[in-house]
Amino acid sequence: MAGTRSRTIDALKGIAILIVMVGHVLSWNHMEDGYLYDAIKVLQMPLFMMVSGYLCGIGRRAENLKEYGKILGKRGLSYLVPFFFWIIIKHPLHPISSVAETLFQLDKGLWFLMTLFLLNLMVYTAQLAGARAGKYKKPVFWLVYLGLAAFVVLETMLGWEFLSPGLTRLYLPFYLAGYLAGEYREKVSAIPKRWKALGCIPAACGMLFLVAAFDLLDVSSLAGLLRQTAASFLGCYVVVYLVALCRDGKVKGVLAWLGGYTLEIYVLHFHFATLLNQGKTYVLYSLEGILFVLASFAVMSALTAVIIWVTKKVKLLDILMYGKF
Repeated sequence: MAGTRSRTIDALKGIAILIVMVGHVLSWNHMEDGYLYDAIKVLQMPLFMMVSGYLCGIGRRAENLKEYGKILGKRGLSYLVPFFFWIIIKHPLHPISSVAETLFQLDKGLWFLMTLFLLNLMVYTAQLAGARAGKYKKPVFWLVYLGLAAFVVLETMLGWEFLSPGLTRLYLPFYLAGYLAGEYREKVSAIPKRWKALGCIPAACGMLFLVAAFDLLDVSSLAGLLRQTAASFLGCYVVVYLVALCRDGKVKGVLAWLGGYTLEIYVLHFHFATLLNQGKTYVLYSLEGILFVLASFAVMSALTAVIIWVTKKVKLLDILMYGKF
């Protein structure tokens, strides 16, 4: 995965958003099950976070305060403008109270954007501290970063709710793994291909076992959290390996093209997930249930595509809705 616009990276983003869309069709229509939905849940956002961390790892460093401000300013505009815009547009009669409520319970809004900004903030703050430390750059980076991570864990232990630190804690390992893979990409690339291939089958089997044997949505205990995290890492490894192995072609090209619109799709698609549901309960593993999921996915995708096409023609909407400056 070399290059910020490589097809592999964008294809991974494309796969991730497709998984998210399928998951939302199931969850919003109350069709979750203990197998397919568990697999979707442990893959979708960890994969996004890994790719985001990788892009951070290969990207520009915050070597001084000026660069730090520029990078975070750009990230803030890209992530936080649509985060707050969608809260306000959905609650026009009481926007201030809705914003305040969402800041203490991020999953009522587009939590992914705020959580991703916080994960970026941690890395770039540690980078700036490391840059100021001269020859002690690496030790200081890790001292600051692990200190911030410890603070996030402390917040969750104390029950603090502002900015939902539990979400940051949950996805921090995946973002960090991606960041390290990006920073040490030359060493990762130097790992023999046969070793990477040998790890794929055990990883796939391990994830499938965890999905079949446990309720991976239950993270109320440390054991449950560790099982979910392990399944996510194993599944992400398999997906990343297979996409990296895939040759450039039409399929990868389509996935990469789709990956260029992940934020646009993310903020829009779920609004149409229940459009075909007239209050009926569907059984997932039945012909009717499968046809309903396929039809809902198709309609949701078509409407999302039309709205993206129209709104991106208006620069102000492109900025407010998707953070595209």
